[in-house]
Amino acid sequence: MEDKKVRHLKQLQRHLELLIDKSGFNNSFLAQEIGIPTANFSVKKQRASWTVDEIEKILTVIKNQRLEEYFLLQLMRTEKNEKRLPVSELTK
Repeated sequence: MEDKKVRHLKQLQRHLELLIDKSGFNNSFLAQEIGIPTANFSVKKQRASWTVDEIEKILTVIKNQRLEEYFLLQLMRTEKNEKRLPVSELTK
């Protein structure tokens, strides 16, 4: 179970830059919100060197409906070629 959490954390660290970019918030605003200098924020973003605390703070700020809709759309696009079953088949 712990390995899975570590994998998820590493994956989140690697993809946080995309989340930040898609959120629409700029680096200086997010840096101010989480309490670090803008230059440090930019370096952490490029290197994906976030701490767990920083990740939690950033996600708290950027979580919004627009971001959730964007990633739901991405998920739907990746699954568009998968086989679909009618509801009647699922209730058997």
